[in-house]
Amino acid sequence: MSGVTDPEIFAFAANLIEKHGGVVENRGEHFLALLPTPLARLLHLPDEVLLGTAELPLIYGSPVLDRLIGLAVGEVPVTCGQIEVPYIKKAGFEQLLGQDIRFTDGLARVMSRAEARTTYMVLVCHYVAMSDERKEGLVRVGVHEASGAVIENLEDLMQEFHPQFFFPGKVPSHFPVHIEKAIGCAMTEARLAVKAELEDFIQSMRRRLHRDVRNTREYYDTLRIEMEEGLSRHNLTETQRREREAKIIELPVEMDRKILDLEQKYSVKVTIRTCAAIRLLVNVAQLILNLKYRKLGRQIKAVWNPLTRGLDPLVCERCGKTIRIICPSAESEGIALLCTGCASSKR
Repeated sequence: MSGVTDPEIFAFAANLIEKHGGVVENRGEHFLALLPTPLARLLHLPDEVLLGTAELPLIYGSPVLDRLIGLAVGEVPVTCGQIEVPYIKKAGFEQLLGQDIRFTDGLARVMSRAEARTTYMVLVCHYVAMSDERKEGLVRVGVHEASGAVIENLEDLMQEFHPQFFFPGKVPSHFPVHIEKAIGCAMTEARLAVKAELEDFIQSMRRRLHRDVRNTREYYDTLRIEMEEGLSRHNLTETQRREREAKIIELPVEMDRKILDLEQKYSVKVTIRTCAAIRLLVNVAQLILNLKYRKLGRQIKAVWNPLTRGLDPLVCERCGKTIRIICPSAESEGIALLCTGCASSKR
């Protein structure tokens, strides 16, 4: 009996192995796979192995297929596409310097303008909040890959331009390989977005905690009063009296323990993970700005984005925050572009 019962499983396994640097040789109802050492370790297989045989079948429920599926779902799916824009702004950028981005000091002028291609990313993140109840959802963050600047409503804006997506293996080289900075900026923004999404949920858990803590305190206060009143009974033996007094002394400790349990019950634990990414190649207007500040000068790259029809924000060169109000700062290396918070802390 053949170990491969479904051509789709066969193709899935072969494509996944090749995607991770392996080499596959089709041999009819099974295939020979040459695996890189890291992949072989992940799959618990030798570097050279025949898959789809009776010994190592590729059928639903088989250990090898389960490990391949685990490898596939553990990855973040990435789709690359491009957007053809009908118009790229050619002039009138000076007024945008006070409108889309603004320098708090110094003098900024547009020195040159050229059409260029740049890349953007929409990072989709899944969050789960666990407390006495569970809440989960998705947040989407758009960023400029080169700078890490957050672009608001990028996913909605891109739909207006009907992006065309590339087939696997047909993605052009314009997409940068190293996008760690962009992902880091997107994740920072995603955490802020999740915090906003969960505000009502967290407030609800806090209200329940305060209610239950109040009820617990009232219960133990009532219990203490009843037990203290019971001490006046004449039929209590000395031993019973001492036992009851000891229990009264222990009531605050027991109450604190109950309250601690409630705090654990209503604490909110949040996990956020990336679950998908859309990368877009877009024609833009690349600007070179000349900034004069005190006796210093520097050139700054800026992007006119046809999707937002405005200048993209910049990024604070100290904390990485996306900024539209830029505070020039005289540093030993020259002019630094800071957010208002970093500029204030410097003074």
